[in-house]
Amino acid sequence: MHYFSSSQVLNKLTAFTLLCVSLLLTAPYATAKYAGKNPNNAYSKDSFNTRDINARIDVGFSLLTTKVIEDFSAPPPEYDGIEISPLVGFAINKRTSENSTFGVKIELQQIDGSRLTSFRAIDYRYLHSQEWQFGAFIGASRYDFRSPAYGYNVGFGAFYQPKGWRRVSVGAEVQFMDKLARDKIHPDDVPATPETGPDTFTNMAGVVLTMSYHF
Repeated sequence: MHYFSSSQVLNKLTAFTLLCVSLLLTAPYATAKYAGKNPNNAYSKDSFNTRDINARIDVGFSLLTTKVIEDFSAPPPEYDGIEISPLVGFAINKRTSENSTFGVKIELQQIDGSRLTSFRAIDYRYLHSQEWQFGAFIGASRYDFRSPAYGYNVGFGAFYQPKGWRRVSVGAEVQFMDKLARDKIHPDDVPATPETGPDTFTNMAGVVLTMSYHF
């Protein structure tokens, strides 16, 4: 079996992130076409989905379960336990059509005493109504446990802003962090051999609940 070192994983993630950002840069052109066809905003200005550019701060907590693969000569482990962790994030989304926004986001969590930093290269929102949005995202994550681990993240969710809440909304998302890879260089790691493999992989899955303030 062929294994990728964490440096190879990091290089692949860097290339992937640059590709996503380059795609995101086409958003102003799409927005310009949308603005030309729709000079009047179709949504109330009290709605969190009305502005062409929307910045927000998210605070909340996550319920995540993890699976750590250290020894490839042993049977695959199962997801184990649920970790409750605080969360904070900052996002910018740009409206590209009557019912869509695209953006980026940086998010920080504390998992089992170690920081999980996630960057969403594509943070998509579908504007269903003045009160409801549905979203999906993809990006990259770094997990600082023993030594830095890098991998992909992906997820989807729903977001709600009751009438009268103005700049505040709530949301729930399902998140997956896949194959957060790091080299086995820490003294507490399983020794790297041809059987155990040179890297440790961590997978995470769970639910995130947030409250957002929109600027």
